[in-house]
Amino acid sequence: MILGISTTKSAIIIAETKGAGDKFVIKSIRPIPFQVCSGDDLTELLQSLVTLFDRKGVGSVIALLKCSSGRFGSCLEAIKGEAMVELAAAQRGLRVVKVAPQSLKKALGCKTDQKWRDRAAELFNPKGKLKNWSKGAAGAVAVAFKIAGQ
Repeated sequence: MILGISTTKSAIIIAETKGAGDKFVIKSIRPIPFQVCSGDDLTELLQSLVTLFDRKGVGSVIALLKCSSGRFGSCLEAIKGEAMVELAAAQRGLRVVKVAPQSLKKALGCKTDQKWRDRAAELFNPKGKLKNWSKGAAGAVAVAFKIAGQ
């Protein structure tokens, strides 16, 4: 099982997937909402992630969409969420594979001017029927797909 994870300003999006290539399947997409107003908020988020990772079991791989830096980079909250995912995974002995967003165009087979998020929606949610689909879900599913193909 691969857990694709993408962090946003207000949620950690987790896509539970299995299989690879033509047999790649999204079992569920689940947002874990959070806010970072205090250290207690981070402690609560960490506990939620640890509990989730305990339920998914040993042998799961976490594909984590790396936060971007620079002028158009990720917000501080998303970066904190990414750190909490890494900490929870380390506490549970799960392997984390970080994926750069720049690598997703090739992995998804994007056309020249196509954005990877649009391609992910085209491949994995073509009729818009998946519950909880968002830009964060597109990222979580895309990184899981990339890692499944390696």
